Amino acid sequence: MSNSKNLFTFIFFLFYIPIFSQNETDESITKIESILNNFFDLEREAIHLHLNKTTFLNTENIWFQGYIINRKTNKPYFTTNVFVMLYDENGTQISEKLIYASNGIFFGEIELNSKLKSGHYYLQVYTNWMNNFGENESTITKIDIINPLEGIKNYSKINSETLEISINPEGKSYVLDVVNQLGIEVKDCRGNSPENLEVILQNDKNEELKSIKLNKFGHGKFEVIPNADNLKVSFKYDDKIIEKVLDKPVELGFALSINNFTLDDKVIVKISTNTITNNLLNSKKKYLIIHQDQKYNFYEVPLNKSKSELTFTIDKSDFFEGINTIRIIDSDLKQWAERLIYSTSKKETEITIFKNKNTEDKINLVGYSSINNSNISISVLPENSKSLDKSNSIIAGLTINPYLTQPLEHANYYLNKPGRIQRYELDLALLNQEKLKYEWNTIKMTTPIANYTFDIGIALKGTIDSAIKDKTYHKTKLISYKDFIMMGSDINEKGDYNFEHILLADSTYVSMSLQKLPNFEPINTTLRPQIIGRKRTFNKSIKMITPVICSNPANIEFITNFDMPKFNSNAIQLDEVKIENQKKKMVYQNRIGNGNLRAYKIDKMTHFLSVLNFIEMNGFRVVKNLNSIQIYSKIRSSINGAQATPEVYIDERLLMSLDELDMMSDDEVDEIYLDPYAIVPSMNNKQGIIKIYKKKNSSSNYKQKTDANSFYIKEGFARFNGFKNADYEQTANDGFDNYGLIHWSPSIKSDESGQFLFEITNYNKNKVKTVIDGMDSEGNLFHEEKVVELK
Repeated sequence: MSNSKNLFTFIFFLFYIPIFSQNETDESITKIESILNNFFDLEREAIHLHLNKTTFLNTENIWFQGYIINRKTNKPYFTTNVFVMLYDENGTQISEKLIYASNGIFFGEIELNSKLKSGHYYLQVYTNWMNNFGENESTITKIDIINPLEGIKNYSKINSETLEISINPEGKSYVLDVVNQLGIEVKDCRGNSPENLEVILQNDKNEELKSIKLNKFGHGKFEVIPNADNLKVSFKYDDKIIEKVLDKPVELGFALSINNFTLDDKVIVKISTNTITNNLLNSKKKYLIIHQDQKYNFYEVPLNKSKSELTFTIDKSDFFEGINTIRIIDSDLKQWAERLIYSTSKKETEITIFKNKNTEDKINLVGYSSINNSNISISVLPENSKSLDKSNSIIAGLTINPYLTQPLEHANYYLNKPGRIQRYELDLALLNQEKLKYEWNTIKMTTPIANYTFDIGIALKGTIDSAIKDKTYHKTKLISYKDFIMMGSDINEKGDYNFEHILLADSTYVSMSLQKLPNFEPINTTLRPQIIGRKRTFNKSIKMITPVICSNPANIEFITNFDMPKFNSNAIQLDEVKIENQKKKMVYQNRIGNGNLRAYKIDKMTHFLSVLNFIEMNGFRVVKNLNSIQIYSKIRSSINGAQATPEVYIDERLLMSLDELDMMSDDEVDEIYLDPYAIVPSMNNKQGIIKIYKKKNSSSNYKQKTDANSFYIKEGFARFNGFKNADYEQTANDGFDNYGLIHWSPSIKSDESGQFLFEITNYNKNKVKTVIDGMDSEGNLFHEEKVVELK
């Protein structure tokens, strides 16, 4: 048996040298800083996809809301073009959509069909910008689809033929003659692990040295001092012995041990090495580095010939929210150990939801969040629904998964009610990551370059007839009456024109014309531009991790004795879309970008002195001088910076001057959409959006067409026409309770007090389960699962 020591028996001392002071110079530290800064210089996006559920019948629709942050700031990002792809487990593309994002939020749906087979499917979300990186920065979310004619594909049955043992030294370094912590993982080809599994450590004489009990996810760890003996671990399952011989230990190296779960405010670090390493590296400085992208802290490690073991603590405040990478690097920039740990503050987010009242066949619900002015998405399911996995959480999606090669499984177990046991088991899961996403040699040798654009909208580009003379004395005009688009483009000497950053939806009718300056005389010619930016291939294909043996039909089992929902002739039922509990139909609500803004219908029930008065009542500050009007956000983007100003539109026309708002009254306005916290892609200190739609006069000649080319843009941004639930034949049965959906509410916004409202269809359920994801303008995240009383 190897000697193991409890870390509490050590006398801890705090050894703390945070990033060296300006009076000290260290060339190695400067080089490491430069390497990290170069590699993580380009902004990286992190995207989480909240789904209404994760198991679907193949005649249902997938509903989703996405959340995007900038990893440098951990705040919502101004990404606009997001691609959402659906693949089957063989990597075959099933669906592709371009979705418009605003203020770090996007939402939509994917239509399934009865031809899809039962099995795992994968949603991949990416942007064109992500193509700039060698690592796969896309988001991959696994779902299950059930074909009722086949049954449920059973992935939870253990395939004993493929059970394997993985040994993962902590720090990725297994060092001779020192105490090593070794992670152990037992999984089959589907990622299943036998419960209550006990693994035996043996020497080359088959003598038992110790036994290790694994947790329910197949993870564990043990301590060993390797020597000349050949060690192995083994276990028995289904009368079969499965074993793994440990690799030979290395003579040169450092053993790293991290305890991130015992103390509430400290992380215990132990670094050990042997005499060979100390003698050879005695003249080199060694550093322990904690970093998350470009954020880092350094600590010098004073190991030498007289000191081969070091134990100390680091304040948890020195770690960064989310995943941290710990590395041991010497003054020659060689890495000796690496390890992931998860750090989080004890911020408690409390969400409460209450039944408010019943109206006909609807139930009104009111919610309160301790984080106000948030974007929220809510899925409402039967109380004991079987259609949710345990991994779809915004916390894991934005603070953990971006740093792993595969999404963290069982994330909600670790994160929903975190205690010491959950923190320990999450640490085991991270310890048993076989490969780190960001490898030091790659970081050291690579500087990502922006070869791929950061798309904002799509573009229309073309060339006019080469026979037309004086090309620069012409302009092209683009009009979409339905979507309030009216743009002009200059023409260069080659005859090229270019309309950039256009928000064109699927099946948009567009008119184009060529005009001659200076009188804008229409020219009879044919214009057929190319659409640029609609199709963006991701240069890292989705990788199926299922081995071939698991795809063998002989190893696939279907469950057929289950109840499932039944539908009325596959019809769908329209849930009336309401914003802020308003009864009036919102005409412009589904226009691209408006779904993320607060919406107001201006009628006789809405009275205010002027448009400026209404704007000031809803989150902005209005300043009227003698000669001008200014509108400001009520929050500053920086401590000493000037107040940000919003972008203001009238009928989708961006105002260059706000003076025309001065005398605009309520009887001129049909609808107003606004958000004082909205992110605006701009270098001009912009924050907030205000969109005003005026009442339309039916006698107006506004839609009079010019002499133009007319055509449809078949594929633009996907339209979202509001949530439509399936038309269930019956809801008082086990099929509905297992796999049915009660409601999906994307794009909910809480107010200044944290209150939010939504309503669901009354399916006569005493209780429902609500799954809530949310994010505010500062990047504060929350995930809650609540059972709500309805009776």
